[in-house]
Amino acid sequence: MVQLRGPRRSVPLSRQVAEQIEELITSGRWAVGERVPSEHELVEQLGVSRNTVREALRALVYTGLLAARPGDGTYVQASSELDAVLARRSRRCGVEQVREVRAMLETEAARLAARRRSASDSERLRALLNRLHEAEAVGDPVEIALADGELHRAVVAGAANPLLTDLYDSLGSARAEALVSAVERPDQAGHQQRQHTRLVDAIAEGDETSAAAAAAAIVAGAEQGAAR
Repeated sequence: MVQLRGPRRSVPLSRQVAEQIEELITSGRWAVGERVPSEHELVEQLGVSRNTVREALRALVYTGLLAARPGDGTYVQASSELDAVLARRSRRCGVEQVREVRAMLETEAARLAARRRSASDSERLRALLNRLHEAEAVGDPVEIALADGELHRAVVAGAANPLLTDLYDSLGSARAEALVSAVERPDQAGHQQRQHTRLVDAIAEGDETSAAAAAAAIVAGAEQGAAR
């Protein structure tokens, strides 16, 4: 249930409602893809007018956090304004442009992860690498994709830069497209496996140059798979 906090006289009520709903989204309490309560339900829960609720929802639809589906309801479309903005911008770009940006983020993230690594970071990366190798041994493409994605996100998280992590997550579809193409190319499997091992080893050893080179090689391998 949503309950309006004590209203602030200097801020329009619709904006206060919008801010509170935005917090529910960014905190994860309302997940992407979830249908939000109806206008009638929000009016009852918040104790404000229907016009106030409608203005708040309209503002969040405009920013891209919510999506209105006529005859169905309103749904959470993005987990943050940054996600919404980048999603709109990415759709206006070619897949190759998105891949290039993602490659730059992954390479720099690997470098920073090597510089700022902790013992627990290294242990987690090795555990995720083992999971990826096990999935590759079985040959399950779905499990390979999940394990690969989790490993790469852990590398980015190891850079200890929340903005970099948000940017990376917001461009997730490009990474997924490249990954699926690479998984479908068995001739890429050995190369990618070696480079993932090299990446994790370099980060654990604090070797920034090797970590960045391994990340770049992984992206290049995925791009070659996508191009064939």
